[in-house]
Amino acid sequence: MIFARLASVTRHSRHYTTNAIPTSVIPKTGRQVSRLGFGAYRVSKASDSHAEALRNALKAGVSIIDTASNFSNGASEEVIGDTIQDLVTKGELDRASITVVTKAGYLTPDQVDGLERGKDYVQINEKSFHGISPRVLEREIGNSLDRLKTKTLDVFLINAPERMLAAKNRSYTASHLYGDLTESFRYLDSLVDRGVVGGYGICSNTMGLPTAADHVSLADVLRACAKPEHFVAVEAPFNLFEREVVIGEPGIKTVSDIAKENDVYLMVNRPLNAIANGQIRVLVNHVFGDGSQMTERGLMDQLTSTFKKVSSLEAEMMSELPLEEEGLTAKFVWGQVLSENLSRLAVNHFATRHYLEQQVLPAVEKDVGALRRYAARLGSKAEHFEHWIEMYLENIQTLTNEIVSYAYIDTLRKNGELDRILNALSPTLSHQDSSGLHSPLSVKALRLLFAQQQVGTVFTGMRKPSYVRDAVKASLLSSTEPLEEEDLESIWACPIFQ
Repeated sequence: MIFARLASVTRHSRHYTTNAIPTSVIPKTGRQVSRLGFGAYRVSKASDSHAEALRNALKAGVSIIDTASNFSNGASEEVIGDTIQDLVTKGELDRASITVVTKAGYLTPDQVDGLERGKDYVQINEKSFHGISPRVLEREIGNSLDRLKTKTLDVFLINAPERMLAAKNRSYTASHLYGDLTESFRYLDSLVDRGVVGGYGICSNTMGLPTAADHVSLADVLRACAKPEHFVAVEAPFNLFEREVVIGEPGIKTVSDIAKENDVYLMVNRPLNAIANGQIRVLVNHVFGDGSQMTERGLMDQLTSTFKKVSSLEAEMMSELPLEEEGLTAKFVWGQVLSENLSRLAVNHFATRHYLEQQVLPAVEKDVGALRRYAARLGSKAEHFEHWIEMYLENIQTLTNEIVSYAYIDTLRKNGELDRILNALSPTLSHQDSSGLHSPLSVKALRLLFAQQQVGTVFTGMRKPSYVRDAVKASLLSSTEPLEEEDLESIWACPIFQ
């Protein structure tokens, strides 16, 4: 059913260059940008490699960057602002050649002070809020301008407006959303007129999902815009497992169709972080650890050793506590619980990390607190218990880290098989020279998206130099060794990706 849709991608629309990253043009602004974009979601000041990676990407020809006010609590924008300013000052970069896309909408508890609840923002849960009102946008845009060290935001996107529909503190419908967007767009129009913003749009995770309860319709969004000439771009997920933005059912317009009809530039994100069967799947298959077989075996040996240490400590505590403290004794069985569930924990390392960090470790801290309160009543023996607690917490932390690594190894194994499937489906991808690549699967997954000419720019996370090298390689190969229509048809028709 998808073959007719794919056939519309004509051969003459491809970019055939051999030594430069392919480019595209944002129709309503005329800005030329690279089809490969620097995704800065996890960029921060915690590592110098993040700024180094950005410098490498810019020098390689990447000319568009995606960030947001909430990325690393603003540190992502700061790194981008500092890096660009440094390169411009040194004469190594023309600022006018770079397009920075930033976004706003996500709010934390400390950010809602001074805002009117129910009008400026909605509450999603105890720690999460969302706001798209002019008042929120004014403040967030001001902060972004400061952090990015610029007087103009090239492209500004209202981030995840669908989250407003999850409001817990008020009734909020799709009608409310489009009404609020109308007001927000009117405010952004004034910023475009003043030159503070070059153009605007939205970034949505549900724009391509018309049956979703929190679906945001691009057609309805455009109808909410009084000056469509200022609405220049949209951004949405697109990857091997989430195709709806570009690949749709016959007779039903996709986001890419509507965007093209309205001269709206389509940007896509999460190319290597797919949601498949309700779980996050990272599309990487690099060699684990330092590349030696001993590394993986060494982890298995260390994991076994740590399990033994934790179990030994728990057995020691069981013998220390009197029978009448059976309830306290029963708390320290984490070694057994995690060991018995190891095979389940290995299924998805993202879910495993979340479970261990958000549930297991806080529960252990709570149990340790109960033990400390008990030990405080024992006088001189309390010191012995405190020594045990220190050893136990240290080993539990080590154990959880090793379990996450164990789960990641399983992810790499599965992705190795996925790589082989892509090779079988696509003769072009099977001939890819993977020497020197960090993750051959990532390069193939990106090449698939670049082959869709409806897509303007693909934003992929490049916070490490090795990620930049792979992404640039994929971009160049999209020109020198483009996928054939037969490759695309075979891959999209494969049941694994549906």
